[in-house]
Amino acid sequence: MITRLSLVMRMTVCVLLAGAGAASAQADYPNKPVEIVVPFTAGGGTDLIARLVADYLGKKWSQPLLVVNKPGGGGVIGARAALKESRPDGYTALMDIHTTSSMLMGAWKTPPLKLEDRKFAGRIVRDPMVFAVKADAPWKTFKELSDVVKAKPEELVWSTVGPAGPSRYTAYDWFTQIGVDAVKTKMVITEGAADSMTKLAGGHVMLAIHSVAEAHAMTKAGKIRVLAVLSPSRVKFLPDVPTAEEQGVIKGVRVQWWAGVSFPAQTPDPIVKKWESAIAEMVKDPQFLAAAERINMNIDFLNAAETRAFVEKEVAGYTDMATKIGIRR
Repeated sequence: MITRLSLVMRMTVCVLLAGAGAASAQADYPNKPVEIVVPFTAGGGTDLIARLVADYLGKKWSQPLLVVNKPGGGGVIGARAALKESRPDGYTALMDIHTTSSMLMGAWKTPPLKLEDRKFAGRIVRDPMVFAVKADAPWKTFKELSDVVKAKPEELVWSTVGPAGPSRYTAYDWFTQIGVDAVKTKMVITEGAADSMTKLAGGHVMLAIHSVAEAHAMTKAGKIRVLAVLSPSRVKFLPDVPTAEEQGVIKGVRVQWWAGVSFPAQTPDPIVKKWESAIAEMVKDPQFLAAAERINMNIDFLNAAETRAFVEKEVAGYTDMATKIGIRR
């Protein structure tokens, strides 16, 4: 006969064994392939940095890190899949960016994803935005393009990866500063920066606003031309391209591109900490830095706590910005 005492003892042993098993699994992590979800199409900046991270950590941990592209909804579909629909066991990570975090929360009063839905492992990259046109476009300077848009805003067709993405924030800030009604322009939503740049090179849109790294391949191939960089000073990857402020068009820098790694909120802390430590080591590795340099990625690391504080500050800033430029809903 099983007494109440013996039953309690058995349950206690089971709980202890389960706890020991969980601790062992975390200590052995990762012991199988890990997916890094990129919420955009292949070839964009988020995808490029994800593949560098996957290559580095895959070798470090002797386990495959698989980049999985899940585009759609301005990044929300892939981000939800990673943060809300996957098991919080550390085997699904999100290559998180402004579009799926701070900008999304700034643009929506009730956003589909919130800060409390994720644990950050760290920020890896921060990159300025650029204004790019087709290589044979008639405008030679950003000032010249701005004057044309002021005169005929209805003729401007520009691309963005989503209604709450950096392209839209940057474009609307530009429109506000030069006195253009954004509603008169035509916004085309694409599935990612690579898709946007392809549409620009093909003449389907007149202007694309993306990061320095995202514009790199098409610029190098001579298919697009960068008119301005949104940065306090010129950047080393585009030394001949003047800043927007230098051309007397946009004052200040309120939008920037960044990418980091996050996990579902219930992911065990030891696993997230292991990623944080590995990323901190990775961003100092000469081979990784050389690889990032080749794709014009500006490595700018923040640890988990710093990343969260950075994003919280951005949420406040983008909420204010979205309200003032009329895109908060």
